[in-house]
Amino acid sequence: MKKFLLFAAASTLAMAASAQTVIAPPTLETAQAQKWDALWGDYQYGYVLPNDYQLVDDDYVKVVMNNGSESKPGANVSTTGLNTTLFDRAFNMGSSAGYGYAEAVYSLDAISAGIKQPYAIFTVSAKVCGELTIYANRGKNKFSIYVWDKTANEGLGTYVLGTSAQVGDEGKSLVTEATVGLIQDHEYWVFGSETGSNILLYQMMFSPVSAPTYGLQEFDASKYSTVVLPPTLETAQTEKYDALWGDYQYGYVLPNGKTLVDNDELKVVSDNGSESKPGANVSTSGLNTTIFDRAFNMGSSAGFGFAEPVYSLDAISAGIKQPYAVLTVEAKKGGELTLFSNRGKNKYTIYVWDKTANEGLGTYVLASSTQNGDEGKGIVNEAIVGLIEGHTYWIFGSETGANILFYGMGFNGYTSPNYGYTGGTTAISDVIIETPKSDIIYNVMGQIVDENYKGLVIKNGKKYIQQ
Repeated sequence: MKKFLLFAAASTLAMAASAQTVIAPPTLETAQAQKWDALWGDYQYGYVLPNDYQLVDDDYVKVVMNNGSESKPGANVSTTGLNTTLFDRAFNMGSSAGYGYAEAVYSLDAISAGIKQPYAIFTVSAKVCGELTIYANRGKNKFSIYVWDKTANEGLGTYVLGTSAQVGDEGKSLVTEATVGLIQDHEYWVFGSETGSNILLYQMMFSPVSAPTYGLQEFDASKYSTVVLPPTLETAQTEKYDALWGDYQYGYVLPNGKTLVDNDELKVVSDNGSESKPGANVSTSGLNTTIFDRAFNMGSSAGFGFAEPVYSLDAISAGIKQPYAVLTVEAKKGGELTLFSNRGKNKYTIYVWDKTANEGLGTYVLASSTQNGDEGKGIVNEAIVGLIEGHTYWIFGSETGANILFYGMGFNGYTSPNYGYTGGTTAISDVIIETPKSDIIYNVMGQIVDENYKGLVIKNGKKYIQQ
């Protein structure tokens, strides 16, 4: 008989504040034990998760699945046709939102209108600040994953993520990754676009600010097919850019209209659209981190959690206080863009505005808000958003009374070996898997194992070393 060594006596509700939370569909075995409906009448395809099912409720986040539909309650969970070998089950997602959707949501009924099948919509209540990472795909077809902050904008709500992907034949099995900041005590809806068929959402991961794996731990440029960073101080001196505050020890001012990158994937130009404050301050001191040695200073007329439409560069630049950076990104190829920034312990928001979408009117595809507090003031935050080939984007930061430090960006096109989720894990000992109470044994990836499995396992919400 196998013996268990107690690894952690506390339940998942009392884990240390350094843990991450994995939000994944319950297993097929759990579905059968709970007698949930079989998908399309046969468990070989999966099952239907009933509405109002609570997936997670721990110290950091609460997640409930409810698509708000009376005619199609619940959510189909597939165990076949997953387009990937990285996961063994996935939520089917769809909604009234179309690919690149830009209209206001305001209510769950609006998302659910016209829903074709029992598709998943998640209500996520953030008990602490942190970042939510979402893993999804739709084969070679185009799709969008949305996160709507229903607390922001005095309860009217606003998009904080509208990430779109269209990988094509070369990437149809890729698992796309997107990351957005969540704010303590805010409530969010997570839903997918309707593209004629379901989107597969494999899992979500929530990392609180206090987690040792939160944010960027080190910068490895080789992980990206294109890297966008401020020019070095040596380049600035050679090009005779103005010294920041009259002394190069502080940094320099990058003139407007400077092209930072122009290759087969991206063209990136720095231009804040301001005649009174042209250029962008680039700091080499006071960076709050040892990971980078320089940073763009960012600020705009947008405030923390800003929800108003942008429409023009003039609107972003209105009221800009100093020569702050606004970046124009032209995507020559589709892929995912990772942004690195911080503002010490203060709250701020990094925005990405797709000026091509919505028939040229534009729409937010990212409005990632962060409030680290003292425990995270040296953290470099990450946000990941999809870019669509042929679209042009503006990247800017909120104005919080002082500049945001924007260190740079990394881009991976669909054909990059580092695009999306590749199956790697981080901080295994800190992962929480929230599951119904049963005798089912899981490894740290949420996969069912038997008593012959050796190593760290989770049973009834507790961690053990199985020998």
